[in-house]
Amino acid sequence: MKSMPSGQPPPKPLWLGSICFIISSLAAMAVMWATHEFRRYGYGLFLAVPIGMGLLQALLYQHGREWSWSGMLKLTSANLILSGLWLIICKLEGVACILMAAVLVSGMMLVGIFFAWLLQAWLRKRERRQQVHCLAILCVPVLMGWEAASPPTPPVLIQTSSIVVNAPPDRVWRFIPSFPTIENVPSGWLASGVAYPISSEMNGSGVGALRSCVLSTGTMREVVTVWEPHQRLEFDVLETPPSMKESNPFGEVEAPHLDGYFQAKRGRFVLKALPDGKTLVEGTSWFAHDLWPQWYWEPMTRHTVSQIHQRVLKHVQKLAEGVQNE
Repeated sequence: MKSMPSGQPPPKPLWLGSICFIISSLAAMAVMWATHEFRRYGYGLFLAVPIGMGLLQALLYQHGREWSWSGMLKLTSANLILSGLWLIICKLEGVACILMAAVLVSGMMLVGIFFAWLLQAWLRKRERRQQVHCLAILCVPVLMGWEAASPPTPPVLIQTSSIVVNAPPDRVWRFIPSFPTIENVPSGWLASGVAYPISSEMNGSGVGALRSCVLSTGTMREVVTVWEPHQRLEFDVLETPPSMKESNPFGEVEAPHLDGYFQAKRGRFVLKALPDGKTLVEGTSWFAHDLWPQWYWEPMTRHTVSQIHQRVLKHVQKLAEGVQNE
């Protein structure tokens, strides 16, 4: 395709501003519709909506003009930034969640723009291109409604982390069923507002005993299913508190994904005696998250769960080794 001829006047700033306002406003409304009406964080929201944004941008920006990649990419950046600002101002999402989704949304918007470029190369008649553009854009709400009517079932994921403690299993076990408050300030991903463990408490002992893990967003209630002192502790999760606290300069965010879209299912601690009086401690979690596409969100979720594991395991290590050195 040829670039925009030098003699062709560029779009007027008012028209460019109008395009940004139209696309970003429609994007914000689509997010509200998908999350608050359909209550879905899936393919319709993260794939169809940004692809539709790219198609609509190309339809408006290139109307009656030769293709310009430089102008299109600049306008894409402006639309993405303005769309994010709309979500923050309207308190639909927090800053952290917008940044987490930014790579996926940007990529899908570029897919929509590339599809528009192919249409311009294949279909010489402007009317035909406009018809295909409009048909594709109208498919977005249809796909969102279809996904809401037939939601996929999220798979149960398993994540295991481990640490070597310079103490025998009997000393380590003292801090497995319950442990005092973790004083360390969360770091890394956990500092973005993701729920992190603070302490745990036990009510009784043995199978059937209730365990409470206090998180930064609430209390996760658990029931013990396997109790093997100095060796193994397993429990089922009865209630999962909100997955994070959103950060938004305009006030509290009540996004639906904060409650119920991440579900902890089970947990397990395994202690294995090592030579020289050391202990290998393995922590395993079973969990599910109802965010799609899974291939994008799963690595982030696994990384978060791994950091939660390490926060607890390092605390247990510090406590057990401190007892040994007394």
